Amino acid sequence: MLFQTTEFLVLLTVVLIAIMVIRRRRFQHGVLTAASFLFYGWWDVRFLLLIVLSTVVDYSAAMGIVKSRRMTMARGMMLGMLLIGAAVFFLLPNWPDWQAALKAGRMPEPGTPWIARWSGLFPSIGLVVVIAILGPLTYVLWARLKDASRRRAFLLTSITVNLGVLAFFKYFNFFVDSAHGIAGSLGYDISITTLEVALPVGISFYTFQTMSYTIDVYRGKLRPEKSLLRLGLYVSYFPQLVAGPILRPSEFLPSLRKSWVLRAENLRSGFNLALIGLFKKVIIADNVAPLVDVIFARPEGQSSIVIMLGTFLFAVQIYCDFSGYTDIARAISRMFGVEIPINFNFPYFSTSITQFWRRWHISLSSWLRDYLYIPLGGSRVSIPMTYVNLMITMLLGGLWHGASWNFVVWGGYQGALLAGNKVLAEFTSKVSWLDRWSRHWAVLVVRWGITTYLWLLGWLIFRVTNFSDLWYCVKKFVIFDGSLGIGAAGLGRGDPFTAVGAAAVFFLLHALDYLLSCRTGSTFATRLGTVPYPVRAGVYALAGFAFFFAWPARNGAFIYFQF
Repeated sequence: MLFQTTEFLVLLTVVLIAIMVIRRRRFQHGVLTAASFLFYGWWDVRFLLLIVLSTVVDYSAAMGIVKSRRMTMARGMMLGMLLIGAAVFFLLPNWPDWQAALKAGRMPEPGTPWIARWSGLFPSIGLVVVIAILGPLTYVLWARLKDASRRRAFLLTSITVNLGVLAFFKYFNFFVDSAHGIAGSLGYDISITTLEVALPVGISFYTFQTMSYTIDVYRGKLRPEKSLLRLGLYVSYFPQLVAGPILRPSEFLPSLRKSWVLRAENLRSGFNLALIGLFKKVIIADNVAPLVDVIFARPEGQSSIVIMLGTFLFAVQIYCDFSGYTDIARAISRMFGVEIPINFNFPYFSTSITQFWRRWHISLSSWLRDYLYIPLGGSRVSIPMTYVNLMITMLLGGLWHGASWNFVVWGGYQGALLAGNKVLAEFTSKVSWLDRWSRHWAVLVVRWGITTYLWLLGWLIFRVTNFSDLWYCVKKFVIFDGSLGIGAAGLGRGDPFTAVGAAAVFFLLHALDYLLSCRTGSTFATRLGTVPYPVRAGVYALAGFAFFFAWPARNGAFIYFQF
């Protein structure tokens, strides 16, 4: 279910009414969890089983870490039965055919089977039954270990299950294909069959989110959540479920200790933020996307200026698409009375790569820092190991984005840039005059230009998945061929002018918003709620005009849904 669809507007309206009418928090949690399951299951009901599995495993692991008396053998068996029931309900009915028919705007054909027939149905149910049986037995076994061993055993169980599910659905075919390629280059022929496995939407996001819960419990930063329903809501909370921000448990679970109340100020502020996010996604990103797709569908033969134009437009697209989603997610949650942390802080105005990563996808970069880089030793180890830790973190961060070697290369590229930035910053800080000179406004402009070039090259690596096309594009981007011909981009048609115009509108408004932020400490979204009503009404009218005339013919999915 996409934010910019009628179906979502209906769902949001129902949830808002439910929060307003229902005052008991447990019933509110039930409604919100049901709405979250409906939101996620709109793509494919079967994958809701993974949400239930992750919730049950992490709930049990956290209880085991603190050796809670609430987790008895009987409760463990009840959780096992819940898993089996979820498997039967989400996997056995013929949801794929029913959903395909409803999405096509028709009723299922007469005679459509009630029982699903997809390959792997009964092995999947059988695997869940095995997990449901072995789970309580494993819990009892781990609970008998000594304190330190018990805590580690439950933590490793949680991490293994979560990363195992992620690896199977997202990386199995990638590793198989890579093994085939490596073996073939060495003269060996191996036969490992790839699987036709669909990628669950947003699996990387909620996997990291649930892992942070058990890790924080293990570290003693968080007490385990007693209610399975509340933990399930944390895992499946629909505003940010499929594309973040990645919520820490301490940022969400405390809000469930009291009933949610709708407030006019939150509704108004949330509406303004959602309007801006929708503008970014629909008016900017979705109008830029067609030209980006045309340029990179067959980049070979394109001139340097066309490759640069495509890279520049993709930078606009991915920022407006992703930050637009974040704005809408934060807006919806704000309407409910729960504040989600910001995920972007004007990253394109950064004057160093380190600053860029402190401003871009903040929830992921901070997650990688706190749960991977620092546990590896961070900067507390020797200087060589510090850079090794940094490179490992960014390589895995790149792989987190997708099962393709270009993402690994992109992660390595970002790691190398961060390492170089760290070396340069440490050297500059030791020379007082050089440190002062590096902060001069003219030098900051130059630094911004260099940083912009570097992250643009990074977006090119991120966008082009085919290695031969990537090598061609990188050469054209780095070494200008002198050609000024842009006819290959299709400038004889109207779409390119629409894309360039949308990008120009974005940079104008984004620059003004940045200047406003520097001068007043507030953004346009914040100030919109404080301006006189006639001014606000004018903004709403202009936005409505833009939506009416520039809304794309097809609602495009958000880019980060694939991650």
